[in-house]
Amino acid sequence: MFEAIPSAALGLNLDPSHLLWLGVDYERAVRDYGERILHVHAKDTVVRREELYRRSILSLGVGWQEARMPGRGEIDWGRFVGALREVGYEGVVSIEHEDEEFEGSDELVERGFKLARDHLRPFVS
Repeated sequence: MFEAIPSAALGLNLDPSHLLWLGVDYERAVRDYGERILHVHAKDTVVRREELYRRSILSLGVGWQEARMPGRGEIDWGRFVGALREVGYEGVVSIEHEDEEFEGSDELVERGFKLARDHLRPFVS
């Protein structure tokens, strides 16, 4: 993609949760494409391995991966943010709220954001 369109205006909005459920090493992706990262989403995910076995990756995550607030899934945020720092990323890390357990009321949504903030704070401060 970057060879076909070498413009610095073409970059990545990196979300490690997508890479995790796709089976892509998200730390390596940061190191390989660091100069192309323009924005980062902070969203975690849980892979339900038994359902993955039953449905396969061809189901595109349906029924076997669940979005979670940062700190409630499988992303190692210390390593991920560390990789971002290694490549010189100084941009925004925005919390992407898709955790169904923190939906349904303003209070739950706020609790979810605070949980994510508190989990990420030691890594991004």
